[in-house]
Amino acid sequence: ETLWQSRPVQGDIGIVYVPETQIFTYAQQGNTDFYAKSMQGVYRGFFDENIQADWVHLDDIEKYDLLYLPFPVMLNQSTADNLRTWVESGGTLIAEGCPGYFDDVGHVGPTQPNLGLDALFGVRESYVEFTPDILDDLRLVVEGIPARGGLFLQAYLPTSGSIAGRFEANAGPANGKIAVVDNTYGKGHTRLIGTMVGYGHAVNANNSPHPDAAPYKPGATPDLFRSLLGWAGKVPHVRSSDCFVKARLHDGEGGTFLWVANPTQRNRPVRLTISEAWGPFSKG
Repeated sequence: ETLWQSRPVQGDIGIVYVPETQIFTYAQQGNTDFYAKSMQGVYRGFFDENIQADWVHLDDIEKYDLLYLPFPVMLNQSTADNLRTWVESGGTLIAEGCPGYFDDVGHVGPTQPNLGLDALFGVRESYVEFTPDILDDLRLVVEGIPARGGLFLQAYLPTSGSIAGRFEANAGPANGKIAVVDNTYGKGHTRLIGTMVGYGHAVNANNSPHPDAAPYKPGATPDLFRSLLGWAGKVPHVRSSDCFVKARLHDGEGGTFLWVANPTQRNRPVRLTISEAWGPFSKG
């Protein structure tokens, strides 16, 4: 009975849901597939590494110290202002490319990133492509880690930021251009990745072998998503040595519980490591 008095702990990272981006995607594309697959791909990227991600509405970002902003091509000025204030106060924000490219009324800003986000991310746009039909295999390297993007491409010239990644040869005219920039803003930090790596992960993960086929690691860019937590200085609640075995912590009046699930039909030896933020535990 005490089991059900505890609830899932807050996630390691929050994935920000922005309603106006979803609406704009429908108006521009006739459906919301780009937005949906970007959101799903980011969640799956963290899930593949047993990193607990939560969906977070803008009204609730103050509860988190680490956020991920997928496919942010259209933002209201108020959304951009809220995110900028949150970072300035000490938050760490990871965002995909073309943030706020279109404003509240769907106009393209003369300065990119738009809506004052150039200062937040410490960059100016040097090159951009809205060519989803030819970016299915877009590749980049983020601090030595290969990753895949998709949909749109935005390259940068750092202003106050520092270079953390570049596009690779199959990016066409963007080959070698700056793809990733880190910046310090107020008390917080940002990382801007100039394409939609969530979408790239979703599309390529769907083309992966069957989960029980060996050797196999879920998805196309799991190392990237794990590295993002490391870059932000976050230790996951629970680390799993097996990419299929998932573990989640619950906590509350009933006590602390570790839930472990093996979704495959094979026995899987696994080592689970709980963050030092929890415990110490005298029994289990």
